Amino acid sequence: MLRMKRKQCSSPFGGPVRAPRLAAAALALACGVGGSLAPATGAFARPQPRQGGSPLLDETFTQATAPDFTGVGSACLTGAPQVGAPPGPGDHPLGGCTEGVGPVPPNNAAPHGYLRLTDSSTDQSGAVLYNHALPAGEGLDVTFDQWQYGTTTGNIAPADGISFFLVNGDTQLTHPGAFGGSLGYAQKLPDDDPSAEFQPGVDRGYLGVGLDVLGNYFGDWEHRGNGCPPDQRSPAGTSFRVPAPGANMVTLRGPGDGIDGYCFRTATTSNFSTTGPWPSTLPGQLQGPTTEVSSDPVQAEQDLEPSRRRVHVVITPAPDPQVTVSVDFNDGNGFQQVLRTAAPTPVPPTYKFGFAGSTGLFTDTHLIRNVVVRSERPLPRLNLVKQVRQPLPGDLTVGSQVPYDFVVTNSGGTTIGDLAVDDPKTGPVSCPVTSLAPGETVTCTATYTVTAADAAHGSIDNTATATGTSDGETVTSPPSSQSVPIERVPGIEVEKQVETPGPYSVGQTVTYRYTVRNTGGAELTDIAVHDDHVRDITCESTTLAPAEETGDSTTCTGTYTVTAADGTAGSVTNTATATGTANGETVTSPETYQTIPVGQPHLTLRKQVVSGGPFQVGSTVRYAYTVTNTGATQLHDVHVADDRVATVTCDDTTLAPGAGTTCHGSYQITQADIDVCLEGGTRGGGDGTVECRITNIAQAGATDPQGREIVSEPASATVTVRAEPECPPKPEYGKPDDRGGCDRRGRRGGA
Repeated sequence: MLRMKRKQCSSPFGGPVRAPRLAAAALALACGVGGSLAPATGAFARPQPRQGGSPLLDETFTQATAPDFTGVGSACLTGAPQVGAPPGPGDHPLGGCTEGVGPVPPNNAAPHGYLRLTDSSTDQSGAVLYNHALPAGEGLDVTFDQWQYGTTTGNIAPADGISFFLVNGDTQLTHPGAFGGSLGYAQKLPDDDPSAEFQPGVDRGYLGVGLDVLGNYFGDWEHRGNGCPPDQRSPAGTSFRVPAPGANMVTLRGPGDGIDGYCFRTATTSNFSTTGPWPSTLPGQLQGPTTEVSSDPVQAEQDLEPSRRRVHVVITPAPDPQVTVSVDFNDGNGFQQVLRTAAPTPVPPTYKFGFAGSTGLFTDTHLIRNVVVRSERPLPRLNLVKQVRQPLPGDLTVGSQVPYDFVVTNSGGTTIGDLAVDDPKTGPVSCPVTSLAPGETVTCTATYTVTAADAAHGSIDNTATATGTSDGETVTSPPSSQSVPIERVPGIEVEKQVETPGPYSVGQTVTYRYTVRNTGGAELTDIAVHDDHVRDITCESTTLAPAEETGDSTTCTGTYTVTAADGTAGSVTNTATATGTANGETVTSPETYQTIPVGQPHLTLRKQVVSGGPFQVGSTVRYAYTVTNTGATQLHDVHVADDRVATVTCDDTTLAPGAGTTCHGSYQITQADIDVCLEGGTRGGGDGTVECRITNIAQAGATDPQGREIVSEPASATVTVRAEPECPPKPEYGKPDDRGGCDRRGRRGGA
């Protein structure tokens, strides 16, 4: 057996330290992650040597800020200035802590701070969430320090514990799961009370590692594991046990979402039968012995050191992923593997993660530090993972919007600039930055609209690559492809058209044409058209295949004879639908309808003067003619004839039923008009003038579809002209002079 002191191997936190002169092979077999040695055989064998993955995240939580993490509930940073009141429930940026209950580390202590999930008061719950996707394709290697100590409830029992959990990176990690015995990962029906509200687990959970001091996370009381099959239930069952069935236990729970899943997978116990007790096989205590902590930040670190436990979680890459949990109990034995089992499948393309802890009637202080995340195997220099962001809006069909995330990681040793992601199918991809430092990961986004071709194919298949430049050279990621299934929903539509031209009259036979199109992703058989007026409709084809773009289609025809009732109504409206069969079920199109007028063509004319008077000889009179198709058929060659106006022009010469147009013409008043008027004119009020009314008559005409001439009733307009007639000749000598105001020289207005 080869045994060495812990300082003789590499540490991921303190950097390399000097090792004795051992053969390289011996050192590789002896040194584990975290830089300590353990027996190569026995109940707690050492973890396998690391392959040397790529760095993804390093957060100590010792400073006053941790901007990449979101706090929930009582979670806070002791490195930040102290605050007077806790932030309250829900999420918030990580900030300062309250004074705290129990032996908590001092506040305002940067660079000697901690992430404090809870202090040692009752009914506390806190979590931190890392809502940034990290690539999972080459596995995951996570190491962190945790403290659970300082209970204020004596020797009755300590508080619940701490969880480290992973979720699918395609979801928004905005809240943890239920607290208490569910450790912020799984679901919970509080106290198993059927009248209580079910508290859901974390969204799209993948794996929950419970560092469970109290032991309720081990059991399925409060409906943990709701909906899980019998072979994935806790050995402790669903019964309530005091204080808990699995004290000082590391328990793994698997995938879940909402109130379903989060099934028991395994735990550090020597008894998996349904009869307890279930003793833990951990070679040390998760809870630390610290009872007092100095107000001096440096001394506080020394006071807390005996309670530090270093945890190492490794998930190997697919297709046969394994999860390994190792713990350094700070007892000089270094890391000891406590669990190894198959990881849940399928492995998601990316991960997000969080930590959670809580207290209830029992208390402990829960702290986290030194979170280091790496891939288990090295990533390419520029790595890209393409994924669909969840949740999607139901089943994808034509027109659905699909949001994509492109997770890009710089795994090299130099900064990569000019960052861009190319996806020919989605089009432009938006990235929040164009430069990535070594070890940085960024998520770019794009949105794609599902097409008929995608629906017919049954999936969206596309491939993306990321590119950038470093030291003047182009860096390209391996391609990342994804196939997103699309619900092959059957669909059908029908368009209806009248083939027979109007006008339409009683007894006439009208032919209709129907275009039926397959708009879905499944083959349609038994194609038929149903019309509430038309019978015996026949289709050229009764089977339609799903099509790539516009849909496979067929033409159907049928006829209808206009009835006397249609003539009385003045029109006939009929409604049609198309049906087909897909996967044994009938598919029906939306309704389409068509209205045709029934009756004789008709035209009306209204004429009016649109220029202002007074009018006299030489004045131009402008006329407007309103022509309206008041019949039931379309009219062509619309025109107006006027007995005085030589030329009348119309804005439109084709009128649909009910439509109208305006025509225009003008006429100049002549002396001849006045002379004709004076023969029957009316004298004015003693001033020698007469009022002449000049009337002209117009008629509108048009041609119906059969070429017949249609004319309107005549329409007239009148203008009034005040005129001065010529004086009559001077009478012969000795006769009366009755010339109505004409002077002796034959002019009006004289004596």
